[in-house]
Amino acid sequence: MIKFMLVMKVCSALTGNCLPEHNAGVHNSWYECAIAGSLNTISAMQEIGEVEINDRKIFITFKCSPVSGA
Repeated sequence: MIKFMLVMKVCSALTGNCLPEHNAGVHNSWYECAIAGSLNTISAMQEIGEVEINDRKIFITFKCSPVSGA
């Protein structure tokens, strides 16, 4: 069974810079990984806060990468 690693990255559209990618867990299916990525993105945005998000034009991306042997 193929599992999927959730990989997230926080970036600033203002500066064009991104923090290093962060491995955010392994999931049993693409669906579970995609849902986790969406929910984690919302949670992270709320944690960072509206002022910081607006000031630095922050956005978060995620991808689900297949992991063999996990």
